[in-house]
Amino acid sequence: MAIKKPALLGIFAYLDEVVSAVEGLRKEKVPIEAVYSPMRVEEIREALDEPILGPGRFFTLTGAIVGLFTGISLAWFTEAQWNFVVGGKPTISVIPMVIPAFEFFILIAVFFTMGGWLYLNRMPAKRLPVHYDKRFSQDRFGILVYCTDADRERISSILKNTGAEEVREVEG
Repeated sequence: MAIKKPALLGIFAYLDEVVSAVEGLRKEKVPIEAVYSPMRVEEIREALDEPILGPGRFFTLTGAIVGLFTGISLAWFTEAQWNFVVGGKPTISVIPMVIPAFEFFILIAVFFTMGGWLYLNRMPAKRLPVHYDKRFSQDRFGILVYCTDADRERISSILKNTGAEEVREVEG
């Protein structure tokens, strides 16, 4: 069973309030656990200073490399197993390896990309986190911040001063 940590959840109605809350929390060096939004918003990502490109591209690259070597090795072992010697040509030639290498390159890259997408998005999710509010999928924004008892008042005041409709204590 996971250890429950005390946290504060701030619920906001407007995007500019969320962005100013994120900037205020970062200025105070408060680690933000999660920011919930009903849609993808570039301003939030910029305020969090997250990179534009995520780690998903490495799954695609790994799958492409694995697929390339799988296609080449399949063609190589097939030619090595069943020799078809034609006067003066090499037994294992490069040109016939191109098609299976390309096909496996694409196929396994797609499989790795889909697997990485599921892994990074924690899908399939068995259930939503306890602190998740259904309004985050409709018209509200939320910020989840883990905190200690000593920091609770300071973080709560930052969230309220930047326009939070509601600040409540939750178990993370």
